[in-house]
Amino acid sequence: MSVGPKTTLTHSRKTAADDTMGGEVFTWADVKNYIGTFGVLSDREKQMYGKKAEGASYKFILDYMFAGGVNTDDRFISGSRVFEIVSKENPMNQNRFVVFLLEENVDG
Repeated sequence: MSVGPKTTLTHSRKTAADDTMGGEVFTWADVKNYIGTFGVLSDREKQMYGKKAEGASYKFILDYMFAGGVNTDDRFISGSRVFEIVSKENPMNQNRFVVFLLEENVDG
């Protein structure tokens, strides 16, 4: 498994807000900054994860104890780049680290 540099990504979660007309509008709210290892997903890793990695181009690796509050409905942000979480993997169920398979959202 190739590993990239330590990177800080912002965890963002979709939340409902009042639209002042009796309805709801969904916005993204920043939750927390995480320091982890960010890198490009290799062809071997894409093969290893199979269908779970479809569409994913990047990976973000966090210590297991810090990754509990992050769901696949959330996203990570780095500057102006937005990464949707495709899958959340706990390799071999060792509870040592979690690998997030990410897809860059070019629409913002």
